[in-house]
Amino acid sequence: MLQRKSALLGSGQEFVFGHASGGGLHVATAPIGFGGDATLAAGCFRDTFPTRTEKLLLNTGANQVAIAFRQWLGDAEKRRFTAIVQRTTDFIGIASLNGQIQYINPAGLELVGLDALDHALRLHVLDFVSPQDRTTVKREIWPLVLRTGRWKGEFELRHFGSGMPIPFLVDCFRIDDPRTGQPMNVSTVSRDLSEQKNSEAALRNLNESLERRVTDRTFELAHANEGLVAERLERSQANLRFHKLQNELSRAARLTAASQMAAALAHEISQPLTAVVNSVNAAKRLLARGGPANSLTAQEVTDEAAGQALRASEIVRSLRQLVSTGETEKRPEALASLIEEAGALVLSGIAPQEVHLGFELDDGARIVLVNRVQIQQVIINLIRNAFEAMADQEPRRVTLSTKALDDDMIEIAIADIGPGIPGAIAGRLFEPFVSSKHDGMGLGLSMSRSIIEAHRGQLTAEPNPGGGTIFRFTLPSGGAANGD
Repeated sequence: MLQRKSALLGSGQEFVFGHASGGGLHVATAPIGFGGDATLAAGCFRDTFPTRTEKLLLNTGANQVAIAFRQWLGDAEKRRFTAIVQRTTDFIGIASLNGQIQYINPAGLELVGLDALDHALRLHVLDFVSPQDRTTVKREIWPLVLRTGRWKGEFELRHFGSGMPIPFLVDCFRIDDPRTGQPMNVSTVSRDLSEQKNSEAALRNLNESLERRVTDRTFELAHANEGLVAERLERSQANLRFHKLQNELSRAARLTAASQMAAALAHEISQPLTAVVNSVNAAKRLLARGGPANSLTAQEVTDEAAGQALRASEIVRSLRQLVSTGETEKRPEALASLIEEAGALVLSGIAPQEVHLGFELDDGARIVLVNRVQIQQVIINLIRNAFEAMADQEPRRVTLSTKALDDDMIEIAIADIGPGIPGAIAGRLFEPFVSSKHDGMGLGLSMSRSIIEAHRGQLTAEPNPGGGTIFRFTLPSGGAANGD
């Protein structure tokens, strides 16, 4: 009966449902206050219902429900935001307009060598700045933030324990009262650049040393070649010198590979960390504006920040484990969800009308014993390679299939319909620094093979009979790993 009267429920009207006995159910409604989306209704067989007092009680109850629900939503958003600020590894601080410290998160206290917030609350902003940067902060940066609302750049904070300067990427911004628009506080979200600066310095030193060594070896090689031409009797000795120089150049190439890997890892990790900072800033601005829509959007943004932070942490942990021990932590994983999630990550950066990714999954190949993040890295790398190989053709189609093998292994195949692998590199496809891309480093397939072999599997490539290439790799099934 209420469904038949749904058009009247949000209007605050009264109506009667007829009854066979001649009586009727008297119903009164009151909107809860969500724009017509929710209604409080009450009914009685007494024909005098509702009285004036009963109508007042019904409206009061509806208003109390709306107030309580909005208060609950606001408290939940505050708890989520507080958890993110407390757990982030960045320096987050809030100060008054005159520079008196009002809050610093746990990670920020640890970065500057303070053991408790009470100690920080007795300090001024300038107490945190290294002596050589204090004048700039006091006379230029702080007035600029108060005047324009924001400043972003680099300067050094000091460590209260050792007194040593710490380089930081500082994002300093003013917080205004959302009701009056008047400035209230100044806040910062800052990132410790110590490791990045050390890596950059080490990389510069390594490159400079490598350039000097390559130059020296090049001159020696030229001299050796001249000796080969001029003195045939000393050919044997010249050959020995030539091989020695080759070994030195090979070692130099390995040093170059190390520097490139360090740069690539730093780049990969900086992206999710930058996304975390941007998401936290966006959430803070949304919460400052107020309103249900902004609160819901802020919740989505903070969820994205948490996901990016967890993914960055997992990438570092799994790669460090693989490189340091040659082994990797594995556990049973649902193969279908693992593959579909990896495919979604690839397609998120490509227009859906430009590519097609198909799946042919064997119902008998359901569980694998793997490190989820590492195997997804392999799948993402192979799918991206396939789409890039077909960049100049239409259609661009990749098919990912699974198959259970007799030896308690599962095979995953990724097939494209592209131009295939050039014959000049087909035999060296999985060697480091071998790539068919004009700007490729040649490390993706080499790293992918290392990951698969760490899972006791094999990674191979073969021509696709219909044109293109098929990459196949095997993984242990969950049943085989558990002795089932």
